[in-house]
This record gives sequence, C-alpha cells and structure tokens, in this order.
Amino acid sequence: MSDLRTWIKQIEDVGELKKVENAHWDLEIGCLTALNARQEKPPALLFDNIVDYPQGYRVLTGALLTPGRVALALGLPYVETTRELLGPLKSRLLECETNLHKFAPRIVSRGTVTENIQKGDDVDLLKFPSPRWAELDGGRYIGTGCSLITRDPDSGEINLGCYRVMLHNKNTTALYISVGKHGRMHYDKYHSRGQRAPVAVSIGQHPIYLVISGVEVPHEPLSEYYFAGAMTGAPVDVIEDDETGLPIPADADIVMTGWSPPGKKMTEGPFGEFLGYYGSKDRPEPVIEIKRVYYRNNPIILGAPPNRPPSDCAYFIGALRSAMMYNWLTKSGIPDIREVWMNEIGQQQFIIISLKQRYAGHAKQAAMLA
Repeated sequence: MSDLRTWIKQIEDVGELKKVENAHWDLEIGCLTALNARQEKPPALLFDNIVDYPQGYRVLTGALLTPGRVALALGLPYVETTRELLGPLKSRLLECETNLHKFAPRIVSRGTVTENIQKGDDVDLLKFPSPRWAELDGGRYIGTGCSLITRDPDSGEINLGCYRVMLHNKNTTALYISVGKHGRMHYDKYHSRGQRAPVAVSIGQHPIYLVISGVEVPHEPLSEYYFAGAMTGAPVDVIEDDETGLPIPADADIVMTGWSPPGKKMTEGPFGEFLGYYGSKDRPEPVIEIKRVYYRNNPIILGAPPNRPPSDCAYFIGALRSAMMYNWLTKSGIPDIREVWMNEIGQQQFIIISLKQRYAGHAKQAAMLA
C-alpha cells in the first residue's frame, strides 16, 4: 500500500488536488473545507503556510469527496462517476471477505513515521496546526479524519475507529466515542477495573485508514488492518509502540500514543456535526494523556469534519455501505437487484434499492431485508 504522500501525488496527477496558502487554523480552514465541498467536482485541499505554523506543517481536507479519490484510496482504478466506482468496489469487497485471513499486518521496527519522535516532557501537540473547524466548537480538534487504535483487554482484539479527539494542551486530549462503538467498549472495560486504557491515534495517514475506521467493514474477528491489506492487495506495515504496545501504521505522517486513565475527565465539545447541527453541549469525557508522538518531516494532518452534506465522510461512507448492502441482498437470494444507494444525507436511514420486480412482494422482501 502506498503512503499518504504517494496518494496525494496520484490525485494531483489527475487534477483533483488544490493547494491553499496562508489560511488560518482558526475557522478559515474549516470554512474553506465546507464551501469547497459544495462545488460540482470539489478537489482535495492541501493547506500550507498555515498562520502561526512553519511551512510544511500541513492539513489535508476533502480527501474522499469524489468517486475517483475513493477508488484510488481503496486500491482501485481511477473512475469518474459513482456508477463506475460501485461495480469494482462490490467485486473487491467480495474478494476481501474470502481472502481476509491472508493479509495479517507485518510488524516492522521502523517506518517513515519514526523520522521524529517526541517522548515524555518533550511531547508538544501544539506543534501541529489543529484547526478549530466551526465557530461554536468548544476547541481545536486534532482528530477528525483519524484512526484511533485500541485493544480489548480480554480477547486482545485490535480495533480501529474514527472518533473525535479535542486538543486541550500540549500533551492532553479529550476523547468522545458514542456508546456501542468498539473503542468505547474497550476503554470502558479497562476503566471499570480501575486500569488505564492504552490508546494510539493516527491523525495523518493514507485515506484507506479513514475508510476502515469510519465504516463497519467486514473483518471480525480480525482487525481492520487485515481489511486494509486485503483491499490494497498487500499486508500493511505496523510498528509496535514502545509505550502502549499497540500496532501503529508505519507509513503514517503523525501518530500519538498514550493512556486514558480511569476517573479522569475533561470538557469535550460542542462540535459541529453531521447535517449542520450541534448534537450536544460540552460535557466531561475521558482524556488521553499523550506519552509519545511519532511524525514525519513536514507532517500532514488528515482532516475530515462531518460537515453538512456533501462532505467526504458522507460520500465515502455512503459508497462503501451501498456496495456492502448490494452484496448482502444478492447473497441473501434476492434476485434481480440492479443497484443500491445509501444516500449521503440519510445513509442507513435512506436506502434506495433498484430492482426488476419479478413477483408479488419482491420489492417488500428486499426492503425488509435491507
């Protein structure tokens, strides 16, 4: 699998990247990101020379707003339309389910992410240009397009999830994970036993990590790392973090690792959410005390705030879920399914199924299974 820099070069070569200079981390990056998504064919935006930060400390947004960029992120040929994307995506997903066990992540000792390492008192998250995305946000969010890596204390299962991470100071973040998510269940288990939970957060990485962290891709009982390898056709390289022992992407741009102690909470939120609303007020949430930061020279944060659709979160989640739903309905024995689309606005709440109706109740059968 290629790294983020290689993927950026790929989308630049097909004319889907725009570089933006001198934007401010406070609201301007967030505003430009939201406005850009409303264009007919929005490019990915690579922000550099961000106010208060040196050249080379960058933020990438809108990474997965188009069918072509989603295809390249998933190791598929470049396409122009959603229809062109869904066919190969369905086929690749079926292959993944069959071959998943063949793509165990490879443990390596070093990678591009180890070019620079902060430890202990040297940790300084303020070194990176974390945006404040929207005007009523409670603070700066370093984690939006991130992959948060946790381990189940009982089974040892590794999970990658996309959860929001709010910056508090140079070595502490607040963490919000809604109930029912694997990451939440993992740290709840540790905390209920009076133990601190190990946590790693990749905040700059190849977009496939955002995909596997943001969608319920078929992988259990194996980790999402297996799915990433199966999708791209080669096992991913991971490094065992010295602090927590968690496997982190070796080719990431920025990864921070540390511990979430039981009983310690800090204010998190509010945060501008999907459909343009603030879903909740600020409230106390668990923290991550950061003990290690790994980063490349000239690091890039991958930003993916869940803006009012269209947004990259809405598009890639809709595309993946549509392909998975099509495969599921077909494998369930429903004949003549032509296409499925889980709309960007509703996703699981608004599912469109096109079929050639063959018998009374055919459409209702498909709808009930969906």
